[in-house]
Amino acid sequence: MPQDQGWTWGANRRGTLDILWTCISTLALCVWTAIHPNIPLVYRTWPTFLERLGLMFLAIVFPEVIISSAWSQRRRAKELLYDVNRSIGRTATGPASQETPIHTEAEISHQGQALLSPLSNSDQLAHKHFALIQSHDQSSKVAPWSIQHGMFGVMGGFAIETPYVSPTGERHTLRRLITPAGISILAHAGYLPSLAPEDIAERSKADLFAKGVVLVQIIWFALQVLGRLSQGLPVTPLETHTAIHVGCTILVYAIWASKPYNLVQSIKLSGPDIIYIGAFFNFQDISGEVFHQEQARYRLERMEYWKRRVILASQGVSPTELPPSPPRLKSITQLIEDYSSRAIRTEAVHYTYKDEAILHAIAQDARQGLYILEKKGYTNCHGSPPGETKLLRQSSENFTVKAIWGGWSTDIGHEPSLDKGIHILFNVLYGGSHLAAWNSAFPTTPERWLWRGCALYLTTLPFWAILWILWWRGVKSRLKILYLIRNGSIDIIAASLFFTVLVCYTLARCYFLVEALIGLRRLPSTAFDIVHWTSFLPHVS
Repeated sequence: MPQDQGWTWGANRRGTLDILWTCISTLALCVWTAIHPNIPLVYRTWPTFLERLGLMFLAIVFPEVIISSAWSQRRRAKELLYDVNRSIGRTATGPASQETPIHTEAEISHQGQALLSPLSNSDQLAHKHFALIQSHDQSSKVAPWSIQHGMFGVMGGFAIETPYVSPTGERHTLRRLITPAGISILAHAGYLPSLAPEDIAERSKADLFAKGVVLVQIIWFALQVLGRLSQGLPVTPLETHTAIHVGCTILVYAIWASKPYNLVQSIKLSGPDIIYIGAFFNFQDISGEVFHQEQARYRLERMEYWKRRVILASQGVSPTELPPSPPRLKSITQLIEDYSSRAIRTEAVHYTYKDEAILHAIAQDARQGLYILEKKGYTNCHGSPPGETKLLRQSSENFTVKAIWGGWSTDIGHEPSLDKGIHILFNVLYGGSHLAAWNSAFPTTPERWLWRGCALYLTTLPFWAILWILWWRGVKSRLKILYLIRNGSIDIIAASLFFTVLVCYTLARCYFLVEALIGLRRLPSTAFDIVHWTSFLPHVS
């Protein structure tokens, strides 16, 4: 049985530092080049760099999150590709679209399809300089999209800016990235610019040299591990852990093969109609956020109301206060009408929420944007609630845990989905891969069993995920048999259980990394032996 050794310096053998440097350099290069960040809203050197470091940490500790996100992004890119190409084909066969003039009262009266009331005279005067009809036939010349275009759109490739004047007279501009849902609407209306693959390639700053170095490093590392296994030499836990991350890197490379690399600036769409459509997109999203704020306020007021009733009842006083009324959900067309009528009036308006000032400022432009989309044949937004579909976003959305699981609140993120299934699958594969170090040398027996236990625990994640979804469905169910769950009798037990599962999951992931590093303090002497390549190539001296 080989003797254990502590820190060893390499001479004719490899030393501890050689093992450490090889694994850390391979891991760092793989993680750095595997990550394809989304386009930031506004590029700033340090915030963008720090965000990428955060993604590196996420990829080192939770690589399956990056893999699941990459898979989800590719799936959404394919869906966007299908929608855009279908819209381009429809637009190309029809007449050339035109910039939409400002509609007048007479136009609306002759068009029974108009969903909004006519603009006022002051509104027409304010926009008369956009009343020229310009040719907009480039939509018929837009080349079909490829998966590279789809990836570009999903990662934030298109931006839109909406200028407005605040109630205090200050000029502001809302810059937002367009979501796939917003891109689909623009494609349907014929407002997507023609974008050749070469244009995307020019914007992409693919570091081919770095990827070439990583490829050479991966091949050399893989040969080292395979050579040691074939000659019966020990493979350290750190090398096993690094090899698993190399496999994750190759998988991410394959999934993100068509995603542009290291883009820092999106394409800003411009034009008179685009300004109005952008105002409508912003109105749709912001009004949805305001409604969610109203719901949160109503829940708080209702809770305070019932607290007061309980106190009064305990004092023998009959309550006379009426309960708070829930917020009324209006359609987006109704909201635009309401805020447009406020904008026409000159008296001061009180805003319950600060975002309402923005809605007030962009309402009339949003009204025109909705009219433009209706004229282009897009009427899906009629009668839809605000914020039903996110058309714009304000961040790069690189950290996609919420995108996979739906969020951290108590009312979303608990339904089964394909993305969650893929995430759980990769998690099981990642944890199960660490079982390859089952018989590896560890400094102590407890450390060996902790490694084995963590690997086995991660393979049980599907069980806990299914239990979580079933429990949450029981909470929301109206079946009498589930009365105890629904009324919180075992909520505390269940919440404590799942919190413990989450904590153990995080600790298990961190243990792999920590043990892989501290395990170098004592290794078998044969772990420092080098691979004798002459045994594979006997004629090479």
